[in-house]
Amino acid sequence: MGAIRSISKHTKSYHFVMLKRIIDSIAIDKKDHVLLGLIIGFPLVLLFGNIGGLIALALVGAKEVLYDKLFKKGNPEWLDFIASAIPIIMFLILKM
Repeated sequence: MGAIRSISKHTKSYHFVMLKRIIDSIAIDKKDHVLLGLIIGFPLVLLFGNIGGLIALALVGAKEVLYDKLFKKGNPEWLDFIASAIPIIMFLILKM
């Protein structure tokens, strides 16, 4: 039984290390966009369902166009929009 536990602990630490490496390899900017999607998407999907999800997607899309492109406050990128949209889409799928 002890050998099984030690293998299990080793496997868990290996998976933790691999997950940490994957998360660390993601740019901080993309992590910020995922957090933005969480903050905007969760309450809207929770309160308004699918319509709230569409509103949240429109808001993060508008942020990319208005704030980044028109106001020249950042660099508009498709990957930023996708990173913001992932948690919103995830909430929409889980809400079904």
